Amino acid sequence: MGRRFALAFALVFVALLGAAAAHVRLISTSTGSGLKWSSPTHVSIVIQAVGSDDLSDGSHTSALRNAIAAWNDVANSKIHLVEDTDSVERSRTDWQANDLHLILFDENDDSGYFPLGSGTVAITPVWFQSDGTIIDADVLFNGNGFSFTTDGQGGAFDVQDVATHELGHLIGFDHSGWAGATMYPYVSPVVVEHRSLSEDEIHALHHVYPVGGFASITGTVRRASDSTRVAGAHVVARAVDGRTLASALATSNGDFTLRGLTAGDWTLYATPLDYPVSAGNLSSGQTVQTDFQSTLGPTVTTAPSGSVDAGDLFVGSNATLSLGRNNDRLPLRVISGTTTAFFLRGAGLVATSTLESSDPSITISGVSWMNALVAFDVTVPGGAAPGHADLVVTNLGGDVAILPAALEITPPSPTVTSVSAPQGSDLGGTTLTIGGSNFRAGARVVIGDHPYVDGVDATVVDAATITLTTQASTPGLYDVVVLDATGEEGRLDDAFEFSSIPQIASVFPLAGSELGGTDVLIRGASFVAGCAVRIDGVAQTNLVVESSTRLHVITDAGTAGGPYLLEVENPSGEIATSVFTYSTTPDPAVVGLTPAAGSTSGGSSVLVSGSNFDVDTEVWFGADATTGQGGIAASVVVLEANTLSVLTPAHAEGDVDLVIRDASTGQAVALAAGYTYQASSPSVGGGCSTSSISTPFDPRRASENLAPLVFAFAALALHGLRSRKLRTS
Repeated sequence: MGRRFALAFALVFVALLGAAAAHVRLISTSTGSGLKWSSPTHVSIVIQAVGSDDLSDGSHTSALRNAIAAWNDVANSKIHLVEDTDSVERSRTDWQANDLHLILFDENDDSGYFPLGSGTVAITPVWFQSDGTIIDADVLFNGNGFSFTTDGQGGAFDVQDVATHELGHLIGFDHSGWAGATMYPYVSPVVVEHRSLSEDEIHALHHVYPVGGFASITGTVRRASDSTRVAGAHVVARAVDGRTLASALATSNGDFTLRGLTAGDWTLYATPLDYPVSAGNLSSGQTVQTDFQSTLGPTVTTAPSGSVDAGDLFVGSNATLSLGRNNDRLPLRVISGTTTAFFLRGAGLVATSTLESSDPSITISGVSWMNALVAFDVTVPGGAAPGHADLVVTNLGGDVAILPAALEITPPSPTVTSVSAPQGSDLGGTTLTIGGSNFRAGARVVIGDHPYVDGVDATVVDAATITLTTQASTPGLYDVVVLDATGEEGRLDDAFEFSSIPQIASVFPLAGSELGGTDVLIRGASFVAGCAVRIDGVAQTNLVVESSTRLHVITDAGTAGGPYLLEVENPSGEIATSVFTYSTTPDPAVVGLTPAAGSTSGGSSVLVSGSNFDVDTEVWFGADATTGQGGIAASVVVLEANTLSVLTPAHAEGDVDLVIRDASTGQAVALAAGYTYQASSPSVGGGCSTSSISTPFDPRRASENLAPLVFAFAALALHGLRSRKLRTS
């Protein structure tokens, strides 16, 4: 079947950041084929249950689910990451297995990728065949060298931010040259903007996993000085409003194709992939030349589908001018309706230069030039749409440097100020109204390990109100977090508690002897070890917690009368209630039936032996022995206090439970599988006949015959293919 190879992509921490070029695909270095899944509509993902040592509340699960959703929610794309929540799969750690695509926190460098001192924050090994088909990929977090957070803890990396990036590698994408892209190679503990996909990733999905047709733009990057081709130029497309929308990397002969585009007008430019992202950040070994300067090209109009030739994009000669370094905090988040101060590193940043945004509605002011540093203020008009814009530096000599998607425009962050109820059952079902501000359509609410999605299981009523009904969750006290579609969040700390609030579904029997000794089964939910059962305020001393849904009580003596209050109280103080009655008469008891089997047509005479039977005694065939409910009443004659004569009712074939109940007091006893209904034997006529005797079908023999066929087919299908492993970060 050939050898397997692998490539792994790692998110690297550099200075205060972690390392991760444009809409660039991972490729098979032997064939040049782009990597992708052959069945993208169902790529199984397993979130390892243990999670991070830094997160005892299990919040990594909801953060990872939000990261998965970021890729799944893109319209007109086939890719769909499907979480496998099976407990057995979640307990596995053998991420190397091809049948498991695992997200795992490696706390002790068991993978061998994270020795002490490693600057890699997370890594995605991708196994693939030489034709580009991905056969396995896993995401590993470096818990051995870094801390992780879901609530903005200082010095720790945001789980959702890192995971969204790494899942891009798992899907088949390389790093991006956009400062604001999810696939940008550097991550800071204080940045969460990579949680939401940029237009670069969206167009990448429309290119590799399209649903429907898309447009494309082709062309060639050449030097204006001699028309020679430029290998590996970073070609970027803007919309007419100046927003950054799509990009591609030119091939080794300077040709480029921007794919996955919609209809519109696109202004092209080429920029060298040198700062802050360089060829060293790419895992596929493309040829990248950087001896030219950022140069604006033509504006091209595309139809909804089809290809448009943009011709030659001529670039200017090389310049020392550059903007942005890998230790800058990128992207620069700018909030609509506000002014924010920033600085960026670079070269040739002198006082005679100008700094502009590609979006003319965004104002750059207060610029201070320091050659290797520029400080400035950015003002975004109120109501500006989310997205990205470039920063453009032009010096007095006309040289240009462009930092693609340097600015990420977002709305103001949500705030959460109130939650209508402080507590609810861990079984879910609590209706909540969340109050705050800056809530927008598409928001997600996270409480515990469950994300609630606007339009699915939550509703953004208006900018100040969200409603939802809680789902079953692990007991605990949790923050209530509202996540905007841009990835920005607001939270109210310790705002809602999922409590083990017991619930009683049934009590059987509902009455017992005042002398005590009645065997009572309480069924329900959220019963926990250490709970108490009280009847008329008296704690029952003989209690067994069989499970979270079953309590077994042998009653203590009580006072005849009732019904009295029956309570189940968990150690945390939550109480569920029902009723119970004490009777002056002893409880009925049953020993057995003679005979214990009969016809499904009924009408069989059966003796029931036991004790404490009277004229009000009923016998129910097929009733539930744990609840006393259901069943078919039989005709009963009391022969004596210890014996009943019963005429069985008709019933389906099989074993059935019996319930013997005193109709006047409610006292009862059950006999599980106490009677067997048997199908009547059909009559057989006379005469003789012959028949051929054949060997019964044996599925094992069938599988023995099938296995070589399956193996031969697999061998044929894989003939000539090699697989490799990419390590991505």
